[in-house]
Amino acid sequence: MTGNLLISAIAGTLTYIVLWIMGVPYKGVVALFVAFADLIPLVGATLGAVVAIAVAALHSLPAAVVVLVFFVVYQQAENHLLQPVIMSRTVQLSALTVTIAILLGVELLGFLEALLAIPVAGILHVIGRDLYDGYRGQLKPEPTIGQQEVPMSSPTAPDRSEPSPALDAQDRAPGRSR
Repeated sequence: MTGNLLISAIAGTLTYIVLWIMGVPYKGVVALFVAFADLIPLVGATLGAVVAIAVAALHSLPAAVVVLVFFVVYQQAENHLLQPVIMSRTVQLSALTVTIAILLGVELLGFLEALLAIPVAGILHVIGRDLYDGYRGQLKPEPTIGQQEVPMSSPTAPDRSEPSPALDAQDRAPGRSR
């Protein structure tokens, strides 16, 4: 999700800059709409572009042409550069794996799999890595927690059998009985 938010923030910021250069009014509102619309998979970026081009056309025809060219170039850069690189870093998969997952997802199951392609690729990557480690005989000695891979038996590992202090404090609040 953080990858999608970053891509949307980039889309909104670049849209604001282009609209500001062209002198289009309501550039902040339009850029914010483009950023939010970019969160919608497949059609959101196009929807945001249509609104931005329409507002620019109300200002002047040259502004509309510049915004149209900007969105064509930006969409190509987002789809072929930004999305694979940012998604690969947030999901910890290679950019090629992300691109192939999205293409396969759209071709096999259409719109629904386009939404789920990257998480499914991440799940398959973890399962495949664990199977490969098991095949090579390099299993982890015990389960770990978090990105730091703290062993569960470690004294610094969170204890899951006891309630957390925040929940315990709620139970002791006045008027609560155990």
